[in-house]
Parts: sequence; C-alpha cells; structure tokens
Amino acid sequence: MFVSIDQNKCIGCNACIRVCPVLEANEAVLSEDGTHSIVHINQDKCISCGECVKSCVHGARTYTDDTERFFAAVRGRADITVIVAPAFRITEPDADAMLAYLRELGVKLIYDVSLGADICTYMHIKALKEKKVRKLISQPCAALTEYVLKHRHDLIPSLSPIHSPISCTAVYLRKYMGIKGDIACISPCIAKRFEFEETGLVQYNVTYKRFVEHMNKNYNFDRNAHFKFDNPDAFCGKIYPKPGGLKECLLHAVPGLDVRNCEGVGHVYKELDHYYNAKEGERPVVYDVLSCANGCISGPGTNFDEKDIFRYFSKAGRIGTEAFTEREKQTTGWPKNDKQFQMFEKKLRLEDFIRKYEPKDVKPKMVTEQDIKGAYALLMKQTYTEQHFDCRACGYDSCAIMAEAIAKGINVPQNCHQYSVKQMEMEHQHAIAANQEILNRNSLIVDTVGNITEDIEKICENTELIGKKSNDNAAGMAGVREELNLLSGKCAEINQAVSGIIKVNDAYHKMAESIRTITEQTHILSINASVEASRAGEAGKTFAVVAGEIRSLAANTKATTAVVEENDVLVKAETDRVLTIASEIEQTVKDLANVMESVETNVADTTATGNHINDVAQDIRASTEELYTIANQA
Repeated sequence: MFVSIDQNKCIGCNACIRVCPVLEANEAVLSEDGTHSIVHINQDKCISCGECVKSCVHGARTYTDDTERFFAAVRGRADITVIVAPAFRITEPDADAMLAYLRELGVKLIYDVSLGADICTYMHIKALKEKKVRKLISQPCAALTEYVLKHRHDLIPSLSPIHSPISCTAVYLRKYMGIKGDIACISPCIAKRFEFEETGLVQYNVTYKRFVEHMNKNYNFDRNAHFKFDNPDAFCGKIYPKPGGLKECLLHAVPGLDVRNCEGVGHVYKELDHYYNAKEGERPVVYDVLSCANGCISGPGTNFDEKDIFRYFSKAGRIGTEAFTEREKQTTGWPKNDKQFQMFEKKLRLEDFIRKYEPKDVKPKMVTEQDIKGAYALLMKQTYTEQHFDCRACGYDSCAIMAEAIAKGINVPQNCHQYSVKQMEMEHQHAIAANQEILNRNSLIVDTVGNITEDIEKICENTELIGKKSNDNAAGMAGVREELNLLSGKCAEINQAVSGIIKVNDAYHKMAESIRTITEQTHILSINASVEASRAGEAGKTFAVVAGEIRSLAANTKATTAVVEENDVLVKAETDRVLTIASEIEQTVKDLANVMESVETNVADTTATGNHINDVAQDIRASTEELYTIANQA
C-alpha cells in the first residue's frame, strides 16, 4: 500500500476527490453513523500522485515508504548504495549534513541523481537524433507513467522509451560501476515505488519527509558537516526538479527543439487528452510533463511549504546557473564537443537505458445511458438546470461526473450538496406535516382525556359504593356469625337432651328386663301351683283358680314386655338418628362458620382492594387533569 486513509480522521470534505486525476481511485461511502461520507482508496486504480495527501488538511490521508526498512538494513550493515534526487538539496537546509551522517552510519556510496538526469537528457537527444523516436511524452514523473499504464493504454506508444533520471542512475551504477548490492533512493515521490517494482532497479523508496523525520528523531548529527557525492560531476540535470527542467536542459543542448511543458494535476491530465486528440503535426517533439504543479520540489514526499516557494526557486535558479556555467567552461561547442556528453557517447549504450512498458489490466467500470438516468433519479435531479448545477461540492467538476460516479457505485447521493438541500427541504415538509399530525393527535388526546376523566369519576363512585357495601356486608357477616354460634349452642343442647333420653331409655330397658324376668318366674310358679292344686284335689281348686289368674297375668305381662322391647329398639333407632342429624348439623355449622370466616376475610380484602382502587383512581384523575392542562397548552 502506498497511499492510505485513517477513517477516524476522514470527515468527507471531498478534497481528495477534487484533486484526484483518476475518477475511480476514490470510493465514497457513508460513515457508520450516517453523518458524513468516508472516501476510501481503490489501490488497484490509484497512481500514488499524492495530491490527496497534500490536500488533506485533516490528516486522514498519508502514505507508506521504505524509510524504516532502509535504516534497519543500514544498521544491519547491509550492502546498500544510496542515490539522492536533486530536489533534496533544494528543499532541505540540512541535506548535506544528513547525507554526511549516512556515511558515518556505514553507507559507502552516495550518488547524485543529477548525473542520471544528465544521462537522461543525453539519451533523449541521441534517440531523437538517431530517429529511434519521433515525438514523445517524457516519463520522469512516475505518477504520470503509472496513469498511462493503468488508465491510458492508448498513450503508451507515445511514452518516452528512455528511463527516468533515477533509473538511469541505477542502470549506470549496476552496468557501468558494477554495483551488486541494493540501491536506495531518497526521493520526493510516492509513486516512484511503482517504477522501482516494475524495473527492479531500485529496492528502497525513501521519501525526503520520512528520511528527515527519522534523522532528526534518532540521530544527533553535525548540521555544519560538509558533504560531496561520489559520482562524477553532474551539470544541467540539477535543475530537473524545476517545472520544465527537462525542457530547459534539452533546449540548452538543442536550441529550437520543439518542447512543451505542463505541470499540475489541474492541467496535465486534461492536456494528455488534448495531446492524444491533436494531429501528429500539432504535437511537440517532446512533451515534458510533471504531475506536481511546482515540479519535484513540491512532491508529496517532500516537506514543501508554499510560503517558501520563492526561496526554493531562487536556490534552484542559483544551482542551475552554476551548473550551466560549469558546463560552458568544459565545452567548446555544446553538445558536440561537451566533455560529459563525449564521455557518455564513448562509454554508455542507448539500449541499456531503454525501458519497456507493460500495460496494467485495470478495467474501468462501464455504465450505460440508462444507468446515468438512474443516477440522476437517485440524486433527485430531473431538470436541465438541476443536472448542470455543477457546484463541485461533491469534488467532481460537474453533476454529470457525479452521476457517472453514482452509476459506477463509487459515490453516494448524500455526498451531493443539492441532494442534501432537497433532503432537508423534504425533512422540513415532513416536520411540518408531523407537527400538524401532532396537533391533531393532541386534540384527540384532549377529547380522550375528557372521556377518561368521566370514566374515572364513575370508578371513584363505584369504588366508594364497593367500600360501603363491603362495610355493610362485614356487619351482616358478623350477625350471621352470631346466629351460627346460637345454632351451634342449640345443637349442643339437642345432643345433651338426646343423651338424657338415652339414659332414661337405658333405665327403662333395665326395668323391662326385670319385669320380663319376674314374668318368667311368675309363669313358672303358676305352672307349679297348678300342679300342686291338682294334687290337692278339691282343696286345691281355689288355689288352682288363683294360679290360673297368675298365669294369665304372667302371659299378659310377657306380651307387654315384648311390646316394651320393641318400642325400646325403635326409641334407640330414633335417638341414634337424632344424634346423627345433630352431629351433621353441628358439622355443617362448623363448615359454615369456616366459610363465614373466609367470607369475612374476603370482604376485608375486598374493602382494602376497593380502597386501593379508589386511591389509584384518584392518582389517575390527578394525572389526567395535568395531561389535560398540558394538552390545552400545546
């Protein structure tokens, strides 16, 4: 990952979208709370121009490079050669002191990329002279090269076949100086990492900003230390960081050469479209382009500060003047008799500095006219004016581009200012309607509260009646209980009376038994008397008559005793029945007493509940009265 985002810092200001030259590199989505958009990065389509990093005032956009990995390798005594892009000595006051300290840390070779820039200039002239190319777009800017490789395959044939100054320096070190170890470049550019990975010439991309931060944080170096590069002297290549640096170098070597320059994301990417659409004869021989408006001096990996722009260019101007002066001193008819170029001609081969390009398969999202119409519908843009409002708040130059982004699914309607305004208007109308509905419902509440109040009054009356009835029932229950106590007493008296009858009947039974016994004895005596009278003859006739009467009496007595015994059985049966009934009455009275006790408890509970209901009803009445008052005030 080259450019990254901190979602916690992104507020959806759309500054990143506004400066990005690639429509599909940024994808806006709503934050989790729905309050704003968060703009994510599509790494496959991002060209790492770094404009979003420079424009993000909230610190949400940043980038990663190889600084920490580089210093770890240096501390580990790895075999690393360092090459330094020329803008470093323009923008950083302590550049020489820091580079001098790198030697102390163990870096053996440190080369100025200005030498590679001189080689780059020479190879462009050679390629044009030998007609290897006719017209070309320069490629020292890695962001523009990546843009062409990813998004403008139709421009690949126009890309300069000559390596960039950094890669020319790396080729020189490897093929002509025999460098075998890794190469680290201190560069102003985030996108250079693409170039390094694609060519394999450089292993570390260390940006100025991260390098300076690491040096100031971790080392106490001598800021007055002197430093000299290990390479042969470089000349005009020192001004490559300036806008139009290549153009100036080419024109110095070949006056009158048709060279046009263009810089800045606001211009150069659109001009590439114009360049492609222009006729062959209208195109310049060399189209010198840079993504950064102020050249590599203002690269996203630098500590460029716009307020110091005149200091930067003043220093760059002095360096350029010195470089051209030094070159003039060592030539007698440049470039043919230029000593440096003569050395390049003898020593360097053009084919070693040729770069081959491989297009990257980054397919754009395709949308139809119907998709665009659907996007306008989502944006609630129906009229011509609405579809051409073009306020640019979304980050795009026009509503048409925003609609395309919506259709491609890389943005959301909420990111449109006009859409948000309409949403607010709709919400306002909704609020008005909701307020009216509240008023209507409030009126209904007032009416309902009045009905509830009437019902509560009835509840209060009924609860009072319940309490009164409960009190009356409680008194009635007490009277019933008193009557039950009397009835229970009467049952006890019945039991007692029956018990007396049983006792009398028992005595009567005993008397009957005695009579029966006497009767039996009398009967026996009468039989004996008759026997004796018959034995006495005439003298016993009178006695016989008496004995007969006695026998007759005994028989009657026996019959009477039998009746008494029968009556005794009946009396006993009836008294047992009376006792059973009395017991049942007594048990019933007890059960009734228990029931009455439960009834009394329930009556008491009913009374208490009625009182509680009454209390609650009173509370409800107070609340409804307060609600009624509030509703009337609404």
